[in-house]
Amino acid sequence: MEKITILEGRQSQVYEKNNTPAEFDITCETTSLSGSVSQRACVFCGSRVVLYPVADALHIVHGPIGCAAYTWDIRGAVSSGPELHRLSFSTDLKEMDVIYGGEKKLHKSLTELIEQYQPKAAFIYSTCIIGIIGDDIDAVCKKVSQEQGIPVLPVHSEGFKGTKKDGYKAACDALMKLVGTGPTEGIGKYSINILGEFNLAGEAWIIKSYYEQMGIQVVSTMTGDGRVDDIRRSHGASLNIVQCSGSHGQAGKNDGREVRHPVSAGVLLRHRRHEQGALRCRTAFQ
Repeated sequence: MEKITILEGRQSQVYEKNNTPAEFDITCETTSLSGSVSQRACVFCGSRVVLYPVADALHIVHGPIGCAAYTWDIRGAVSSGPELHRLSFSTDLKEMDVIYGGEKKLHKSLTELIEQYQPKAAFIYSTCIIGIIGDDIDAVCKKVSQEQGIPVLPVHSEGFKGTKKDGYKAACDALMKLVGTGPTEGIGKYSINILGEFNLAGEAWIIKSYYEQMGIQVVSTMTGDGRVDDIRRSHGASLNIVQCSGSHGQAGKNDGREVRHPVSAGVLLRHRRHEQGALRCRTAFQ
């Protein structure tokens, strides 16, 4: 059998049991090396992971059709209501669009989709080719938002800008533009936002139920089973609980009221860390 060779830039990142020098060291926070089956998910992928669970928003990929393959079916995120997030939309840029620009096509696509589906908001994902040709998606989003009367938010997620983690930041930057734009009536003193929970198999509902049984109001979940209106009023909560610090850690720190919640969803009652997280949450309210 022909031996599969390891890319030179990958050799120091591969560990072979009983055959690797003792000084082997795993290095994190480094940009991936391009190569056959060696490239981790891109910036665009990271932004999609964070944002697509917002179930009543329109999600449109501005770029070639291939990027739109990364959609709900890759990981899934269940919703207790609307399922607009399960539909994948793309501006499907062709060669002539790349030459002459895709802004008009984006404007037309947004207008048609918003009028048809009546979303609460729209997220526009920028892909590699958009970063290269320089489409001004901010201007298009601002224009459509004024015309349609809903938030239309650009996500600067050009794939070549970094790694999946940079996509998390791009998504949170877009998400934070919604926060603080809604009313806070009805939000009590003992209230939280759950950040970094994506409700892949309904675990957000379990976590939310536990907190409600403790007498704590859950204002919003970002972003599993998320709703635009809940996110818009999330600034009224007293505390942010961060489940996945990689994707939402920075967002949780925005108002200085972060409590890290390093638990594994679905095993909360049997997990000692949930105990610790609940106690820290209680302490924060005292």
